[in-house]
Amino acid sequence: MAEYTVSIEANRPIDHAWAVLVDDSRMGEWLQGYKSTETLEGEPLTVGSKHRVVFDEGGMEVVFIETVRVVDAPTEFSFDLKHEMMGSSIRFLLESIGPDRTQISCVTTVKPSEMVTEEQLEAMKPDMKDRQMRNFEKLKAVIEAI
Repeated sequence: MAEYTVSIEANRPIDHAWAVLVDDSRMGEWLQGYKSTETLEGEPLTVGSKHRVVFDEGGMEVVFIETVRVVDAPTEFSFDLKHEMMGSSIRFLLESIGPDRTQISCVTTVKPSEMVTEEQLEAMKPDMKDRQMRNFEKLKAVIEAI
C-alpha cells in the first residue's frame, strides 16, 4: 500500500472551494486526463453512490468505478476508486483557515492488485504524488478564477 498527501491553500471561502471541487462540469479544467463521470447507482454526492469515471491516458481510455464513502459538505468528500490495475481510497479534506482562505488536502491510499505489487506501487508513488500536486495547482487556479 502506498499513501501520500498533497495540500494547497486557495484564496476563496470554503463553500466556494467545495462547490468547485465537486462540480463535475469543471473537473476537466483541473484533473489531468479527465473525460467524464456517469452515475451508475444512487444520486451524485450521496454516500454509496457509484460512478463510472473516465480518463484519457495517452490516447487510451481508462475507466474507474468510484464508490462514494463520505459527503460532509463543505469539509470532506471521500471515495474509493477501483480499476483492474489497482484500487485507491481518496479523501478530500477542506478547512477554513480564514474568511476568504481554504486549505484543501487530499490523502490518497493506493492498494496493490494481482497485477501491481507493493514494490511497484512504492516505485510509482513519487510520480503519482507529483501528478496530484500538479492537479491541485490547477484546482487552486480554477477556484481562484471564479
